Amino acid sequence: MKGTASFFQELRDYCESVALVDCHDHSGACGPKYTDAIAAIKSGYFNSDVLSASSDADIAILDDTSRSLDERWPILERAWKRTCHTGYAQVTRRVLKKFYDEDELTLEALERVQEKLLDLTDEAVYDGILEQAKIAVRLGDVWPDVKKIIDGTLKLTPRTRLVISLPGYHGIRGYDGVQGMVAPLGRTVTSLDEYLAACREIFEVQKKFGAVAFKDQSAYSRAIDYGNPTRAAAEEVFNWFMEDPRRNAGYPDQIRPLDDFLFHEFMRMARDMDLPVQIHTGHMAGVRNDIVKTNAAGLTKILELHRDVRFDIFHANWPYSADLLYLAKNFPNVTIDFCWANIIDPIYCQNMFKQALSCVPHGKIHGYGSDFGGSVDRAWAHAQIARDNIAIALSDMIDIGYLGLDDAKEVARGWLFENANAFFRLGL
Repeated sequence: MKGTASFFQELRDYCESVALVDCHDHSGACGPKYTDAIAAIKSGYFNSDVLSASSDADIAILDDTSRSLDERWPILERAWKRTCHTGYAQVTRRVLKKFYDEDELTLEALERVQEKLLDLTDEAVYDGILEQAKIAVRLGDVWPDVKKIIDGTLKLTPRTRLVISLPGYHGIRGYDGVQGMVAPLGRTVTSLDEYLAACREIFEVQKKFGAVAFKDQSAYSRAIDYGNPTRAAAEEVFNWFMEDPRRNAGYPDQIRPLDDFLFHEFMRMARDMDLPVQIHTGHMAGVRNDIVKTNAAGLTKILELHRDVRFDIFHANWPYSADLLYLAKNFPNVTIDFCWANIIDPIYCQNMFKQALSCVPHGKIHGYGSDFGGSVDRAWAHAQIARDNIAIALSDMIDIGYLGLDDAKEVARGWLFENANAFFRLGL
């Protein structure tokens, strides 16, 4: 993408020179090793757009690698013609050009791609692509084997700093779930107090390993408007299923007092451990999701109560930009994170970057997070789009006289690198 403003190219070149903090990634291991051209083309989030433009039956055929490219191509071609201009498709286009030297998606191009598919399980190749993208560090929400953290055998992908995933710890519904969460410690817990102490120990182990934040993506399974129940209400649920391992608390109403209570307890742990909390808001992966329950506005009571916790609010709250701008402007402990959003809706992000500059302290913006699991080729393409979006937005603001070129460069550097480096205390 190119801007039309006077200083777009100079600012875009500057953005290209700035190292990136990838504020959100899911790469638990280097990979994948692509073996099928269609799988390589629709890897990552673009698969959701293909499904949105076709059907479950079509996806099943596309995923059936026992069928030839010739047989599957007509289905992909129909879907591509209907979805080739989305942000996700822009990622696919850039991957095609950068890594396979193909300008258009055709059957002939697919056949050529099949002959030179990337092997991203090769750590040197993987790290080389990160270097090309100038990604200095990645914050990895990778759901690690905590036992490997304890015994020192966990290996992270290149340039990754660990993030502690929270939902499993406060979404417990039964005895087996409780014991499963604390199993790495090699003990059995029998009370809510013991469970909280075990969680704290597990979190401390991960921080010692190098974790730089907590992450909560509970918006996938529940509304994020957490209540503030009493300990007695939470303990009643916990004790009810602990006294009989065959019981499971009913979702969503019976489990909610315990879920909400534990979430608040973990926010207090985040405060005491001085780790920020990243929270998923807005759009969710896949299709057929309920977007209402994910609006960041639902977090207002949490943000106000836990004033000493630093919150990093994800995905630019797409499509609810105004609500997140309001929260970031009004709450000193809130930052806006554009991870994933740059490819969900590039134009939304360009406009929101401009709005954010005019209403939110620019030091509270984190401009890039790949949000891919593996697929470092996609992370490279996403980084290019994020740089485009920031350069377009800031050069437009220069043209209307809102700020000068030097100021715009300073803001861009903050959004791409400096703000996240300071917020997560990465020491880069």
